[in-house]
Amino acid sequence: MDAEVVSSFFSHRNCDNESQKACKYIGDEFLELVDDLNYSLEQLKLPRSVECIYNPTLYARETFEMYIKKFCNTKKDIMYFGMNPGPWGMSQTGVPFGEISSVRDWLGIQGPVNKPENEIKDRPVQGFECSRTEVSGKRFWGLFKEICGTPEKFFKTSFVYNYLPQQWMKSNGCNLTPGDFRLSEMQALFDICDPIFIKVLELYDVKTIVAIGKFCETRAQKALKMHSPHKTYQILYIPHPSPRAVNNNDWDKKAGQYLKNLNLMQYYI
Repeated sequence: MDAEVVSSFFSHRNCDNESQKACKYIGDEFLELVDDLNYSLEQLKLPRSVECIYNPTLYARETFEMYIKKFCNTKKDIMYFGMNPGPWGMSQTGVPFGEISSVRDWLGIQGPVNKPENEIKDRPVQGFECSRTEVSGKRFWGLFKEICGTPEKFFKTSFVYNYLPQQWMKSNGCNLTPGDFRLSEMQALFDICDPIFIKVLELYDVKTIVAIGKFCETRAQKALKMHSPHKTYQILYIPHPSPRAVNNNDWDKKAGQYLKNLNLMQYYI
């Protein structure tokens, strides 16, 4: 039976003051961390080349919360650690690596998606009506669909978290990521996102971080060294499924082999 999904804006309406703490779930606490992160990001001054920002944790809030309430409401041993939303994935659906057919047909999530405050004509947000396919999301969720069969098997031990909830673009819609800038230009961003990343690890009692791409591997290492030096986490790496990555043909086969070599396959079969 599917978990009931209730927006965090209304999830405590039937709880009195004394019982409100008992009504609170991990997913609610996670959403509060996301709101704290978004508030801090509003104060952030970004490089001049970033002229437009989409934040699907705001305008796609309903489906984003569906993902959290349905699949991320329990402790997790494993975090798959991504960088930020893609234009045809999470920016359309509100779900990490949110390629539309994977989200709708495998994860069983679909709902209304609003518009970002400033929308670029060449990068329209059409929600589940979008006809574009995000290769990264199709590859990522397609791999775990093949291995796990059901999403419940994946989410029993694992979940996906993005370091940054924003998609950045130039005025012409060209995608930008934190990895496209010098580290010195991103230090203010790291100062905001690193502590929230650590709090998410602690909230879910994560033991293993699977960094998706080199940026996330490096960021996890540096954030833990700075903010949680006395706690031990296992940091593993798999290549990013983006077609922009060099020599990234047959990603599913390569990633599957990484999972075997890292002894992660035991959690999913």
